[in-house]
Amino acid sequence: MSTFLADVRYGLRTLARNPGFSAIVILILALGIGANTAMFSIVDGVLLRPLPFRDPERLFAVQEVMPKFAQFASYLPVSAHHLREWRTEWHAAEGIAIFNTSPVNLTSGGEPQRVVMGRASAELFQVLGVEPQLGRNFLKEEDRSGSDQVVLMTDALWESRFHSDPEILGKKILVDGAPFEVVGVLPRGLRAPKVSELQSMHFGDVDPDLWKPLAVKDSDLGPMGDFNYAGIVRLTAGVSREQALAELNAVQDGIIKRFVKEPVELRAALVPLQAQITGRSREGLLVLLGAVGAVLLIVCVNIANLLLSRATGRQREFAIRAAVGASSRRLLAQVMTESFLIAVIGGGLGLLFANWALAAILANAPSDLPRINEMHLDARAIAVALSLSLGSAVLFGLLPALRNARSDPQSGLRGSGRSVTEGRHSGRVRSALVAVEVGLSTVCLVAAGLLLNSFLRLMHVDRGYDVERITTATLNLPVSRYPGMPERAEFLRKLLEQVRALPGVTSAAVSNVLPLTGEGSDNIINAEGSTVPELERPVADFRLISEDYFATMGVPLLRGRAFEPADRQKRVGILSAATAERLWPGQNPLGKKFRDGASPLTEVVGVARDVRANGLQKAPTLTMYMPYWQKDRRDMTLAIRTAIDPAAISGAVRGEVRKLDAELPVPEFRTMQQIVAASVAQRRFQLTLVMLFAGIGLALASLGIYGVVSYSVEQRRGEMGIRMALGATGSGLRALVLRQGLAPVLVGLAGGVAGAIVMSRILQGLLFGVHVADPLTLGVVATVLLAVAAAACYVPASRVARADPLTALRYE
Repeated sequence: MSTFLADVRYGLRTLARNPGFSAIVILILALGIGANTAMFSIVDGVLLRPLPFRDPERLFAVQEVMPKFAQFASYLPVSAHHLREWRTEWHAAEGIAIFNTSPVNLTSGGEPQRVVMGRASAELFQVLGVEPQLGRNFLKEEDRSGSDQVVLMTDALWESRFHSDPEILGKKILVDGAPFEVVGVLPRGLRAPKVSELQSMHFGDVDPDLWKPLAVKDSDLGPMGDFNYAGIVRLTAGVSREQALAELNAVQDGIIKRFVKEPVELRAALVPLQAQITGRSREGLLVLLGAVGAVLLIVCVNIANLLLSRATGRQREFAIRAAVGASSRRLLAQVMTESFLIAVIGGGLGLLFANWALAAILANAPSDLPRINEMHLDARAIAVALSLSLGSAVLFGLLPALRNARSDPQSGLRGSGRSVTEGRHSGRVRSALVAVEVGLSTVCLVAAGLLLNSFLRLMHVDRGYDVERITTATLNLPVSRYPGMPERAEFLRKLLEQVRALPGVTSAAVSNVLPLTGEGSDNIINAEGSTVPELERPVADFRLISEDYFATMGVPLLRGRAFEPADRQKRVGILSAATAERLWPGQNPLGKKFRDGASPLTEVVGVARDVRANGLQKAPTLTMYMPYWQKDRRDMTLAIRTAIDPAAISGAVRGEVRKLDAELPVPEFRTMQQIVAASVAQRRFQLTLVMLFAGIGLALASLGIYGVVSYSVEQRRGEMGIRMALGATGSGLRALVLRQGLAPVLVGLAGGVAGAIVMSRILQGLLFGVHVADPLTLGVVATVLLAVAAAACYVPASRVARADPLTALRYE
């Protein structure tokens, strides 16, 4: 122990004698460790840490599978009718719950507010293993129509709206004008799974503020329709996923035999709940973790190069210690102790940097990043930081330590310690380290380049609609004041009329769902007279719109016309181009009729251009448009095209809504540009961080190249003087230094490109319109790296070219 403490004291004195060098090394290491610790905290919070529910390994997301609908969706949400069968026939499940969400208007406790309500089976929170912090869970008897006027409230709404009133239990609050009794407040920080996380369709992206019992209506119990719900199951203890799935599929076969006349296959899918929730973010987070890990490796290589350079200056010191009896093991221990001191100090600073970096990353993280509220620096992150520090010390300290411990003391005592043989050996080692740095940097840059190329292509893809000068707001018309379709249609007609008259408004429209804000009501569609079996008919996205919708959204009509007021007494529809071609290949669809589901026949009056409505990366889906007065929807989104800044009219629009209904809340307006940005937020987040890490890696690699070339030039100053004395020109010496400095760069670049092509295959799921071996990306990365490397070599090369040969000769 005394020897160790002596080594520590000596190491601290050594670091203090070279404060500039020590500060640079420690800060570089702190940067690498801090970035890795922050990134680990995110990956740990999303992917590694168990879900905050009881026995989370027994929780699974359940979905349904119909191979005949595979072209529409690989997995379907759960049917309420099938849930009823599962509860009686599926014995492997300890508990099953389904739920969905919808916007509602809350008018108790303050100004009218639009919130989201979850409708869930009474046992949802028992299945999750969650008990309210106040009150109770739903009762089984409350999960039926007429007994379902009770709610559970989130802690966030309880605090913000009702000031954490402990007397909230038993009070009635008005939701869409109807009274609901508050029976419980959910735990602080609880985040139940979102609907969008549990199935493949893009809706239900918002966390509910209130929950009520599901109370399934008879209309939801069609044997093969109304796949409307996200499902969670808790398996019985000791039952494997495979056993449970086999039993469930047997139940599915029984449903088909008892309730369906057509021969059709119905299966189920069980996915661990954690994997289901985090699946969409897994690839991107692992890529980020790999990128930041590569940065730490570059940091270690850079520090090793710096320590190798310093080792040459300390050869005389170690030669004297060896001459007075210090063994190679003792010298090795001394140098490694210094490396561990650097690592410990750097790790401590790295934790401070990690705390700041994590806060900055989370502040800019997309709202759909799962489990974002569970990410923080904790004991696990501190343990990782400590491990990274110690591991880094070994990586960057071992090579210089071995070099010093094995050096020849007689050579060190003779003076310069710059023998030709030793110089060449250490030069080769440092050049190899540069090649490794460049290779790692190349992998990061290729990943960043592919993601950037992909993102630019995605943002410039042909969407089929405009986003400039369009603002939107969603309204929810409560049943209490708008009991049926006529009342709602009349409100929307008046609102559109008043909004269109506002100064600066060029057009206004409504739709149940705007592009990139979710999926509409999907339904089977069929041409009049077609004999195609029901389950083989195409499925189209159903959208309700007003007359000016296509003009407002900039969607061109390819044939026919838009809806007109005269159509209010008719059954008319507009199809997307792909839908019309699917129903009547090669024919003019105008005047033809189709049927959606069991609805009456609808006449086609127009054909609209295909649009990417459910995601920029997704191909346009089959879409049918109906007038908003033709089918009933409580929530509709107002879209306004303006000739001025869209933000300037939001107050006026709110005023018009208040004139028509003072109790109707108007949420924040969002422009279509904001909606598009939100739809690619995860991609932008991943791209930004990968580019940041790649930039750091490139900067560190360039510093490493500069350091090696500068040191090489310094060591060869006498040689350069002799060359100049014998007639070498400045330009020739510059070319020599550049050539020798770029040699390891070219080796590292070649290896890095090859490695990037192999490793970039894990990026395939994150790319859009770009191949992993995209020649443009590889060419740009190679050009940038070579340019930066040449610049790093040019400075010391120019110094050689300008040197006085007599000064260089005197140096030797």
